[in-house]
Amino acid sequence: MKILLSSICLESGTDIQLALYYLKGYLLYNHPKLKSAYSVQIKTFNENRNVPYIVRAILRQNPGIVGFSCYLWNIDKTLSVCRGLKIKKPELVIVLGGPEVTPRAGEILENEKAVDIVVRGEGESTFAGCVDHIAGRRADLSGIQGISFRQRGRAVNNPDRPQMDDLSKVPSPYLTGVMDLADKNIVDVPIETTRGCSYRCGYCYYHKNFPRVRFFPLSRIERELKAILSRKPREVYLMDATFNSHPARAKEVLKLFIKYNRGSCLHVELKAELVDEEMAALLRAAQAFNIEIGIQSVQAKTLKAVNRRFNKKMFKRGIRLLNKYGLFYEIQLIDALPFQSYAALKRSLDWLYDLRPVKVAIFRLCLLPGTSLRLAARRYGITYSPAAPYKATSSNAMSSREVLRVERLRDALGRLYDSQVFQNTLYALKRKAGIRVSDVFDDWIAWTGLLPGYRRITPDGFNRRLPVFLKYLCRKRGVPALYPALLAGLLENLSA
Repeated sequence: MKILLSSICLESGTDIQLALYYLKGYLLYNHPKLKSAYSVQIKTFNENRNVPYIVRAILRQNPGIVGFSCYLWNIDKTLSVCRGLKIKKPELVIVLGGPEVTPRAGEILENEKAVDIVVRGEGESTFAGCVDHIAGRRADLSGIQGISFRQRGRAVNNPDRPQMDDLSKVPSPYLTGVMDLADKNIVDVPIETTRGCSYRCGYCYYHKNFPRVRFFPLSRIERELKAILSRKPREVYLMDATFNSHPARAKEVLKLFIKYNRGSCLHVELKAELVDEEMAALLRAAQAFNIEIGIQSVQAKTLKAVNRRFNKKMFKRGIRLLNKYGLFYEIQLIDALPFQSYAALKRSLDWLYDLRPVKVAIFRLCLLPGTSLRLAARRYGITYSPAAPYKATSSNAMSSREVLRVERLRDALGRLYDSQVFQNTLYALKRKAGIRVSDVFDDWIAWTGLLPGYRRITPDGFNRRLPVFLKYLCRKRGVPALYPALLAGLLENLSA
């Protein structure tokens, strides 16, 4: 029997869909009888491929079972592919898994007749059980923990499968040869050192309902890093939800990365409050030049509503250390969270910009299935799209008009701060005239709205207009006398 594992990937996403290689490795190495009986192939598709193309490509492999890894960015197209496959090959068994379908299993089975089985939660052992059952032509699926399936036209949810306590039982795709690191098309390589998340933030499904965080053995991580880094990929992405939630262990992993690195950069998601001098130095030595720091808000009421902890004093210390060691990081906020008004979002921005961050980004709130915030959406007046990615359209604190205005605010952050050409001017305006950085962003939104065809203006075109914007800003804020001195500094930045 042929088994095909697939996923539809973001164009800018990592090149390796690690979940699929875990499934293949578990099938082949924990079930040696399957190794000779089944052919397991992995085939992924770029999001730009249309549904008929994907259907044809899968059917050319003539599989008996197709398993899809599902996320919010690919679920709609994946379901369309499933329908196309069933029309062409009704006997094909289609299995879905991943964070998007785990909390939606019953709903999907009720509405999508093309889907036969949904694997909930951790998939390796559960999927192997499904394959063994299907291959043995056994009709009764009731004994397989962790799946949902259709029986007499209705969705049936079997009991959850207990989480795997010993992660060493999951074969490493990099050490077993399941993933060919010699593939010249590989650019970014993902690796897990933990599973689960110790936090339970209301907007996030990163914890995937695992009751606790589990760790892959450090000895295995060392061998994986040695193998991966020997191939000199551009970047290695440590996929842990919060890489440094256990600081001592995180430092050990960084030391291993440094030991075997031959020029690759490191991508991690971390908590700035847990960064000390030693960790900042190790991050620099590991060339961690892609760091994500999600704080979502600095407003206490908002953070409490989403069960998020935040220590301002320790955060400041961590950011100063990251700045000291010249690391590139992005601090992330989310727009329409409970009690997060447009004004509150601006206050968060001003507090952050006082720290001279490298970059701040504002993400759109998405009400993900399985999250406590989605269940509490009505309590906070949050409206959202019913289709993936479930973007929030308003809340009790942020009107639909303000949500749309945040889109313009994002543009202002990128144009006036991230591009660096206006960054010094922002701080000069604050220092000399007490003008808040976020108010300058609002003035930019108002000014660009007056420009004919502003949506078609290129970044270089905006740069050429910055002196005009500066004059507009100084006049509007009642400080026209500052314009000549500020203009000189701006022109110097523009010519650099």
